[in-house]
Amino acid sequence: MSEPVTATISKEWKQRMIIILAVLVGMGGWFLFDGLVAYPRNNVKAAVYFEIRDRLGEDTPETAKAWEEVRTEKGWKPTPPKKIYSDGDMTTQVVLAILSFVGAAAAGLHFFRSVSTTTRMENGVILLPDGRRVPIEKVRATSRKRWENKGIADLAWEPEPGKLERFILDDYKYVGAAAILEEVERALGITHPPKNEETPPRDPGA
Repeated sequence: MSEPVTATISKEWKQRMIIILAVLVGMGGWFLFDGLVAYPRNNVKAAVYFEIRDRLGEDTPETAKAWEEVRTEKGWKPTPPKKIYSDGDMTTQVVLAILSFVGAAAAGLHFFRSVSTTTRMENGVILLPDGRRVPIEKVRATSRKRWENKGIADLAWEPEPGKLERFILDDYKYVGAAAILEEVERALGITHPPKNEETPPRDPGA
């Protein structure tokens, strides 16, 4: 009987999830700031600017002078506002913020649920992260179609006669899954010729 193998969450997967989480939180903050702060501030300035422009004419020296006086007094930036945002525009930004935060919460929950999980092989049984126990002798097929690019192997096993279920071994997410796959393939009599060329880097997001 082979030695137990425990595949744990990889550093690369953790880093990727942290980046995704940070991006979603950042996007949510950006959208929320626009909808609640930046757009209303713009509308205050735009109302003043467009009133001056309507009164003194578009792109006239008088308009430029009046705007410069007002914006200097109020401490606004020199560039005149280009539009007045509608209530719908501001609502859209808030909705996008909520969606981003919901996505961040989902990603964070997935991260914290996954970070302590493992894929383990012991005494001829594969213990999957979802709690399933797969005896190696019940594995019927393996596929490496996604292995080189993504580090994912697809396997089929027979929990009961005539019924097939599928599961994956993810060597990008769980470091050490390759050793489990090799043990399964040995049990099935599957061999792979050695490769002289360098294995291309995996792209888990492809």
